[in-house]
Parts: sequence; structure tokens; C-alpha cells
Amino acid sequence: TKECSRTCESKFCGVAPFLRYGKYCGLLYSGCPGEAPCDGLDACCMAHDKCIQRKNNDYLSEECNKNFLSCVNGYYKSGAPTFKGNTCSVDEVVSVMNKVIEAAIFAGKIFHKH
Repeated sequence: TKECSRTCESKFCGVAPFLRYGKYCGLLYSGCPGEAPCDGLDACCMAHDKCIQRKNNDYLSEECNKNFLSCVNGYYKSGAPTFKGNTCSVDEVVSVMNKVIEAAIFAGKIFHKH
């Protein structure tokens, strides 16, 4: 099993493959079961992780990815604070997340053609 996180991280903020934000944001990175998200942005990532799990780990799920973008951009527009000790720029993290998820939505449209 892959390791799960119990710590609010803020590393590699602008580097998509290595981004670690909160306990749930990042490729192949997620919080341990029952861990509370670090802030609203991390809560979006937690909901996305759970959605992807329900879809048999289909990372290209358009439904999960569109819901995630809507959550992330809603959080961003709200101007809500990030977790204490965060060293990432919210602008940068949200920008990276948008690029990665938009690429996944695009890939999903190609690979999920019937």
C-alpha cells in the first residue's frame, strides 16, 4: 500500500508531478483514512480522492475532475485563508491544479470515446 499523509505539507508548489499540498493534494499523495483536511483547498483534494476511488481509480473521470475544478476555483475566489504554516502561493497551487486537471479532462475525452 502507498503511504498516506498525517501532516499538512507545502512542497514543490509549482511543480505538478511533485506538488504536495495539505494532506490530500498531489499526484499519488493522499491523507490517511479519517485525517481532517488542512484547509478548504485540501478538502477539495480529499473529495476528489474519494470520488476517484469510487470510480475504480479512474483518474480521467470527467465528473470527479470537473467537480474538483469547481471546488478549487470556488475556494480560490472566496479568498479563504490557507492552513497555518503553508509556504505555497495559493495562486501557484491553484494554477498547477487547474493545468493538471484540465489535461486529465482532455485525456479522458480521448481515451473514453465509445
